[in-house]
Amino acid sequence: MNCFGSAREAKEFLISRIVEEAQRESVVLSEPERKMLYFSETGWTLPDMSTVAKEFDSTHDWKDYEKKIARLIRNAAKRARKQSPADYDDWSQAILRLKKEDHYILVMIRQAGLRPRGDVFRLWGTGIVIVTVLVALIFLSIRYGIDLGKYMGRGIPLGPYIWASALLVAIACQLLGFFMGAKRVDDWTSRLVQKVVRLRAR
Repeated sequence: MNCFGSAREAKEFLISRIVEEAQRESVVLSEPERKMLYFSETGWTLPDMSTVAKEFDSTHDWKDYEKKIARLIRNAAKRARKQSPADYDDWSQAILRLKKEDHYILVMIRQAGLRPRGDVFRLWGTGIVIVTVLVALIFLSIRYGIDLGKYMGRGIPLGPYIWASALLVAIACQLLGFFMGAKRVDDWTSRLVQKVVRLRAR
């Protein structure tokens, strides 16, 4: 059972930890920066959020702000995991509670690479099931002479293998996103695609 009865409680818990980490690292958080952590278009937020958002938009860079907050979140969560497992569990519970709604702070949490406990096991479990099913299909197609290419690769004899490879790549990307951070993997993938495009252009 989630220990946070409302999104407000969960959000205030996370924000308090972020502010504490900023103080610990001597990172200055202006009032608009602190208030923007409460931003939400549909969920609970501060009563003057509209005014705060306009002021923030005219005086701050969104990307720099998100990078700054994501780093504080990453460091605070890492510290909690090492020093207080119970506090880290509260982080997980708070994130799970907020995920039921739309809150801006979740953007920075994703950039920090944070996931609730158990997500990695579900990810591995899903990957193992998918790979097992694909291997079984390929084995059965070879054993009983079933042409899976008709259904999966239309005219391509290696259709099943191509599909299996594509799914394995997708699973690998998800795992890399978990361990390295989604933003870093996205940036790496984007650079790789650009290089491939340039090579093909030559």
